[in-house]
Amino acid sequence: MAKPEISAPPVQGATRFVSSLRYRDWRYLWIGLMTSQTGEWMDNIAINWLVYVQTGSPLALGTTQLARGLPNIFFSLVGGVIADRVDRRTLMIWTQLGNLVCTIVLAGLATAGSLDLPVLFVLLIVRGSVGAFFGPARGSVIGDLVPRSEIPNAVVLHSAVFNSTRMVGPAIAGILIAIIGSAFVLWINAASLAVCVLMLILMRVPPRAAAAMLSAWGSFVEGIRYVRRQPVVLMLLLLGIGPFILGQPYQSMMPVFARDVLQVGPQGLGLLTTAAATGSLVGAFVMTAFGDFSGKGRAMLLGLMAYGSLIAAFALSPWPIVSGLVLFLVGCSFQIYATTNSTLVQLIVPSEYRGRVLGIHQTDRGFIPLGSMLMGSIAQVAGAPFAVALMGGSLVIAALAVLAAVPRMRRLE
Repeated sequence: MAKPEISAPPVQGATRFVSSLRYRDWRYLWIGLMTSQTGEWMDNIAINWLVYVQTGSPLALGTTQLARGLPNIFFSLVGGVIADRVDRRTLMIWTQLGNLVCTIVLAGLATAGSLDLPVLFVLLIVRGSVGAFFGPARGSVIGDLVPRSEIPNAVVLHSAVFNSTRMVGPAIAGILIAIIGSAFVLWINAASLAVCVLMLILMRVPPRAAAAMLSAWGSFVEGIRYVRRQPVVLMLLLLGIGPFILGQPYQSMMPVFARDVLQVGPQGLGLLTTAAATGSLVGAFVMTAFGDFSGKGRAMLLGLMAYGSLIAAFALSPWPIVSGLVLFLVGCSFQIYATTNSTLVQLIVPSEYRGRVLGIHQTDRGFIPLGSMLMGSIAQVAGAPFAVALMGGSLVIAALAVLAAVPRMRRLE
């Protein structure tokens, strides 16, 4: 049974840039994500700064990222299976409640001054685990809240959530950490998660067409078979892994650059992170205005090459202003890559497989901590600039190899 078209007022003038927000339930989800992601970015900055001030170790920062993101690898596939079997809204509510409880415990321990590293790592692992179930449900429900014609715009706005909040959250966190400390920032994240839960409660998701219900294992196997039968989908998923192993881990080294390389302190850390997020937001606006273009596959690969090159350039810059400008371009190039990649996946994969495929897709974020551990280990021996430059350059080589060896990817529309 085909999904009924969702009605909305006609698009007029500048509203085309946010046209998918005409749909009430997608708007609730978008507001909830915007709020909670702002808190999460503040939380990330606060925890990273807390760990580095306590330990002075790039390896400890890499381990923090490992605890935060590794559950994605183990649980995102399971989360994708569940997202295709249960009510996605209910799944999102319960996982965000679990995230909220863990964040309250983190904030309470930090306020009491009794948050040591082993406890921190355990709580981050739990939060990462519930996030691995939340992510596939969040991504797969978008196609249920807007009509197919609005999916590209909704995907861009979904990406804009993460990049605009990455611009605002770290800047606020850097200021607040310097004034009143990290614990207060963690309480702000708890409040933001409470708002997100409220938005999810208000949201309504249209019923999906009934499908033959396999066992959980059978559903998982069928999802894997679908990906294997679709070489384009498989390559898009594989392309999603590279930047999260070789590119995104540069963020875990940001405290090292802020304190030791560029010597700009916690305020500078927030501003440098904000520079990258500002670039991502600009990239999101560009994709919103011009996202319905031909040659999406070529744009994805070119954006990936630019992303790796600019990361290497950031690593080699000794000047804070230049570093900030380069990070702006890093964010912009990553947004072009990531948005085209996600849009192609959403457009190609049918709804009945979308949760499982996006569960696989979300494992890419689970590779960030592995890349962070690798980068932290190299940085421990050879310094953070060398480690970041080496991995950024490796990403460029990987993108060039795909561009040359798989011409079909360049022709994706």
